[in-house]
Amino acid sequence: AMKDKVYYDESCHVCALEINMIRGKGEACGIEFVDISDPGFNNDGSFDIEMIGEFDGKETVGAETFRKMYEKIGFRRTVAFSRLPVLKQMFDFGYHIFAYWIRPYLPKKGSRDSQ
Repeated sequence: AMKDKVYYDESCHVCALEINMIRGKGEACGIEFVDISDPGFNNDGSFDIEMIGEFDGKETVGAETFRKMYEKIGFRRTVAFSRLPVLKQMFDFGYHIFAYWIRPYLPKKGSRDSQ
């Protein structure tokens, strides 16, 4: 069988953090992680823009790469997703916007507009 691959950028802090968190589990499931920032890597694609992967011989791009990668590893639960660094930052950022920019302007429970 062809080896599944995930191309990632070790020089990008967030990317590297996420990959290194699941690397052991991924490798145990037969995924090879290819560092595109390695000088020996032949970078002739959109590798530095999107997260490229190869699963079952088919190329995956962006979010689909993450989905396939986590499926292979066995993360099927949403809870696990929300704990991963990239997604956690998105959740946290979304919450931050809600907490600071939206929530203060929402009507309060049981409050009446003072004339």
